[in-house]
Amino acid sequence: MIVIKKVADTSGSMADPQAAAWKSIKPTALTLIPTPIGNQPTPYTKTAWKDRKIGAVSAAELRVAHDGQTIFVRLNWDDITENREIEDAEIFPDAAGVLWPISSEAAINTMGAEHQGVNAWQWKANEESGRSVSAFGTGSSEPNGDSIDAQAQRTAKGWAVVIARKLVAEGDAEHSVKLAEGNRTRLGVAIWEGSNGERAGYKAFTENWIDVEIATA
Repeated sequence: MIVIKKVADTSGSMADPQAAAWKSIKPTALTLIPTPIGNQPTPYTKTAWKDRKIGAVSAAELRVAHDGQTIFVRLNWDDITENREIEDAEIFPDAAGVLWPISSEAAINTMGAEHQGVNAWQWKANEESGRSVSAFGTGSSEPNGDSIDAQAQRTAKGWAVVIARKLVAEGDAEHSVKLAEGNRTRLGVAIWEGSNGERAGYKAFTENWIDVEIATA
């Protein structure tokens, strides 16, 4: 169980991956696994990656905090290549996502299923802001209108990224995770390594949901 600490952030500094305030938040080490080839949505995509490694990033570090209005998720991971653009259809932008179950029964490995949705907050290295999508099974992701802030910094070893959203969703409430102080929910993480050609369903992710509690103080 991760307790999401409440912090005073009147200046909005927590949105900065290098903000000093992040040093007070205990990190959680994450192990990431490749998306199973059987989870790819079409025969073509399964065949195209049959002999290729999926999920080049195997570990990341997670910190989470909130200020009573906004929840901030900071991720950092090692990545010696900085990929910000699509190049020759072989290299894609580096990316990361924070996954939340919309319904408690939703499976993380298939991005949910019919009537069991997953909400993902995403950052991509080639986009100025983040985006929020909902999914009800493999290959079904669609934007849901939520406003997501995402800021990234290159570090000596790779990336540090903060993905943030208001606790109260501003988009389609039916397709967005509901968050509030005192609530318990779960989250997951996904990372795409652009130099490995990863995009869409080709990624590394946390195999299981992580239990979290949004602290009131």
